[in-house]
Amino acid sequence: MNQLNTLVILAAGNGSRFGGTKQFACFGKKQLTLMEYNIHHAMDAGFNHVIFITQASQKAQLKQEVIARLPKSLNVEIVIQSFDILPKNCHVPSTRTKPLGTAHALWCAKDNISENFVVINADDYYGQQAFSMLKQQQTSRPISDVAHYTMVAYLMQNTLSDHGSVNRGLCEYNSKMQLQKVTEIENIQQSIVAGNAIISGEISTTKQTISIADNALVSMNFWAFNPKIFSAIEQKLSNTFTDSADKKIECYLPDIVMYQLEEKQVKVDVLKSEDNWFGVTYAADSLSVDSQIDRIFSPSKQF
Repeated sequence: MNQLNTLVILAAGNGSRFGGTKQFACFGKKQLTLMEYNIHHAMDAGFNHVIFITQASQKAQLKQEVIARLPKSLNVEIVIQSFDILPKNCHVPSTRTKPLGTAHALWCAKDNISENFVVINADDYYGQQAFSMLKQQQTSRPISDVAHYTMVAYLMQNTLSDHGSVNRGLCEYNSKMQLQKVTEIENIQQSIVAGNAIISGEISTTKQTISIADNALVSMNFWAFNPKIFSAIEQKLSNTFTDSADKKIECYLPDIVMYQLEEKQVKVDVLKSEDNWFGVTYAADSLSVDSQIDRIFSPSKQF
């Protein structure tokens, strides 16, 4: 259970702000997706198993445009995010088409996972350091009765977009670098005030505007879990998708983690990555991603 060989990629998005399925957009001179660059780094760190979670309508494209280019030595699985895969007492309206959230996406892969695993987004680039330091931490960690998760967090200044506001999970942690809380901050932008660059955003729940330090740590949905999380996901899905629930409600992985933290069911270590992080929230981000990939990505023999 303490081994860390499996990478789960959440690849079922529609990319509404991007204007299309951004997980299949290709970048850099090698013209690879961000998924493939991350897989390259993961394999270099010792991962050998990748699970893609996608929509049924995107399965063929995933196989043709991504999996066909991956090394044959890699163990690859595809999981379809489906309303048919839910705890027995959940209720989803028959007219619903909107996905149920990242917690449900991961739930769909529960039968494919038997050891510790990493979860990332398909449309983000996380850098080499994150995979290697997480692999090192997980394989040296003693097995404990208390569930232990890890979040790789990034510097706020390294996660902004030049083409619009972004939402980020602002991390609070103790002196042992253990997560205490994640606060969702919306409409984060950098502006120049009296010659100084200021980052500000709104707390999601209160709409209060706050200033954010450029080196504040934020969650970019890079997690290491163990299979114990599936019992918590089951409970949360059952409590969320009821007959009386809002028809548009979703259930996200950070919701699961925060509930378990509050109930003292888990401890969550925070690892700080100073790697370049970037994603493609907007179509205009593509040019920047192109240039950054070519500057920092060093191809290995595997690609």
